Amino acid sequence: MRRETVFAGLMAAAVGVGACERGPEPAYRELLEEGAFLTLDGGSVTLRAGSGVGDGNVRHELLMTAEGDLDFNSETDAAVVLVAEQGRERFLTLHALLRDGGEAVDVSARLIGDRIEVRRMAIEEGLIRLDVRIRRPADPITVPPSVDIVQHFVLTNRGVIPIRLTDVIEEGTPGAAAADGAGDGAAAGVPALHTHEWELESFDLGEWTADLRGVEPVTLRFLAEAFDEADVTGQVSGFAGCNQVFGRFRATASEALRFYGLATTRRSCRGRGAEVEQRLREALGSVRAFQLSGDRLVLALIDGAIRFRAGGRLVPITPESSDSEETEDE
Repeated sequence: MRRETVFAGLMAAAVGVGACERGPEPAYRELLEEGAFLTLDGGSVTLRAGSGVGDGNVRHELLMTAEGDLDFNSETDAAVVLVAEQGRERFLTLHALLRDGGEAVDVSARLIGDRIEVRRMAIEEGLIRLDVRIRRPADPITVPPSVDIVQHFVLTNRGVIPIRLTDVIEEGTPGAAAADGAGDGAAAGVPALHTHEWELESFDLGEWTADLRGVEPVTLRFLAEAFDEADVTGQVSGFAGCNQVFGRFRATASEALRFYGLATTRRSCRGRGAEVEQRLREALGSVRAFQLSGDRLVLALIDGAIRFRAGGRLVPITPESSDSEETEDE
């Protein structure tokens, strides 16, 4: 089985990798300990020696840090977990900081939980990875967290969002045949919307046609969370020509399809890839229908169409893997 993530098309350009096990360089850690951080109520708090008091007498403390490149510009950025406490309330927030000269600027803050333990943190190929320990759903608040899971987050143009990773099965490996049509009622070997990665074949929009020469392969992956034939929802991810794209989708048996909450990573690009990405992002927002025929997928537009061919098969999402990582709610 080939271990590919949704970031396969972008990683050749990413150079920053960090982990809290070895920690940031002392100078960078000191910078973060004296940094300004966003708060969830829209304000900010400035730390001194790793702690500080914000509005409402909320005390913030620097818990964990990791270094790496979050926006693929070869600068060393940082991810930080802060603990916020007020009275008996305690919750954790995840922050993405981009390097700006000699400063690290907090560009996004996200609540990650109030009953969890963060055991390890790293920036790996542009992704923020958190190894956390949580309570079981039925456990009372007095029971210590006991379940270890991994969560992944990515910095996008909509801030830090949680994502789910999936793999492509390499042909000829054990279990590859069993994955065809797994869990969706499809005939073996016949691609369904959420069983294969889809590779862009052509893109027509009115008088404009995409020139894909020299453009990294543009792909989409539909990760279904419900297998009701009449109503399938889930996450969509892929590579849009310059950046990774993430969002949600809803498809019905009548071949209706909608995309929601699309976001992209923050890499700056020029040339054909950037143009294809801009047009594709705009076009996906106007898609209302799809058609599957053999190994071809067509997304219908009012004045054009986006055509894909089936690529590698995806590892089926199991209940265990679904529980291991959070998903975007929007």
